[in-house]
Amino acid sequence: MPYTTFSEAKIKSLIDAIENDGYAVLPDWASCDQLEALQTLVAKSVATAGNNYVALSGNEAGAGTPLHEWANSRDFIELCRRIVSSAMGQQSTELALHQTLRCLTGDGGRRESLIFHYDSYVLTTIIPVCMPQEGETGDLLMLPNRRPLRRNYVLNLLDKLLVDNRWVQRRLIRRFASQSEAFTRIRMLPGHLYMFWGYRSLHANLPVAHDALRATAVFHYHNVHGNSSLAGRVRRSLSGFKPPQQQTDATQS
Repeated sequence: MPYTTFSEAKIKSLIDAIENDGYAVLPDWASCDQLEALQTLVAKSVATAGNNYVALSGNEAGAGTPLHEWANSRDFIELCRRIVSSAMGQQSTELALHQTLRCLTGDGGRRESLIFHYDSYVLTTIIPVCMPQEGETGDLLMLPNRRPLRRNYVLNLLDKLLVDNRWVQRRLIRRFASQSEAFTRIRMLPGHLYMFWGYRSLHANLPVAHDALRATAVFHYHNVHGNSSLAGRVRRSLSGFKPPQQQTDATQS
């Protein structure tokens, strides 16, 4: 990871880019060796899944790989903390990132695409590992900064329920087909680090061909309602029950 310390001016420029453009980019975040190690992990994971969609979540899934290094990097966590704290106007005390390696291919990859959602975490960062170079390239699609940070978990839940239904999902897909200029579309490059307000931005990924592969390392920071007792009860009640459009945040970015 070539980035270690950031000036206040650099932090401000990243926040300004997210606010004005919907996202910010740190080029060449991953080295060639790191990308190669992750691409090997992706190839093995996809083969084990029968050349179909697979998502590996948590530190254990990435043990011995750059995923584990990044998720436990003090520099990376501190970067996320400074960005979130500056943007929120209050200090974030979270000391960990929530990580997932998401691999889209086959029929499962297509089913897991074009599902618009809001994250539970303020900051979402994505490091592309494998991206199709032609045809359906699985670009990141978003309507950036559409909602504020909700102080009340119930309002956050209502936001999500209003989006997490077939009628709204189809409406958003039709809107993209007829008014693509209304969306921010990001064609991501392997090794770069992309960051945006996952909590505030309605986002999804475009599909890839059945025989193509789109793999991304996703890191989330600062769960807005992580300490909410109601949020905890909702998560427990939904444990083991995940309809197609109610997956966890980390498996959708």
